[in-house]
Amino acid sequence: MNALSLFTAREKEIYVLSVKGMGCKQIASELGISPNTVKKYRSRLMQKAGAGNMVELAGRMAGEKKQAA
Repeated sequence: MNALSLFTAREKEIYVLSVKGMGCKQIASELGISPNTVKKYRSRLMQKAGAGNMVELAGRMAGEKKQAA
């Protein structure tokens, strides 16, 4: 099972916008939520994937996509 399958729909939205380079304030504005909520979602994403930061998370997710192919 890959980490992406453990993410909720909202967590997936946050992840996609984050890897596109958007910051917390930009994501919050896009989704109509507070920047602190975005930070909490990012924290949960990293925890579920066992990543220490968003760069590591993106790298892990890219690695899983390559393994699945």
